[in-house]
Amino acid sequence: MNNWRQNWQAGLLPGLSITGFVILARLLGLFQSIEWKALDTALQRRPAETTDPRITVVTLTEEDIQTTLGYPITDQDLATLISELQTYDPRVIGIDIFRDQPVGEGFAALEAELTSANNVIGIESIEAPSVSPPPMLPDSQIGFADAIVDNDGRLRRSLLGNADENGNYRFSLTIQLAQA
Repeated sequence: MNNWRQNWQAGLLPGLSITGFVILARLLGLFQSIEWKALDTALQRRPAETTDPRITVVTLTEEDIQTTLGYPITDQDLATLISELQTYDPRVIGIDIFRDQPVGEGFAALEAELTSANNVIGIESIEAPSVSPPPMLPDSQIGFADAIVDNDGRLRRSLLGNADENGNYRFSLTIQLAQA
């Protein structure tokens, strides 16, 4: 009985010391860069996911901006793009372009297109400094585009919902699109 007690006491002090050190180091963030590296490596090594055939992503490339559209894309060009996309009868169209004020010609056409379409979701920024959403879209058709960037400058997490500066709870563009 005495031998068991001595072994237990001899193991307790070093074990608690090491456990305490690890907990303290973790709370101080000393392992953060190692954890991020392990996460990044695990995510890079996972098998590629198949693309959902129901989703189409339309992007404006640097070549589009240099040759055809210019920067920033005008309201008329955006209205034409939305009108063209509507001919395919999409369930939802997400516009990840900040458009809180008119840009170039065609604001009336963009306003008409966004007002008549109940399947278009625009974006806003709710973190300071905030960027207002397109004024012609109702709140139910707006999602925020704010994200959390880690201290090493990488984006690993996404906000799904957050309160704006007035305390109103808002959903992200991602959630709004998934919900639709």
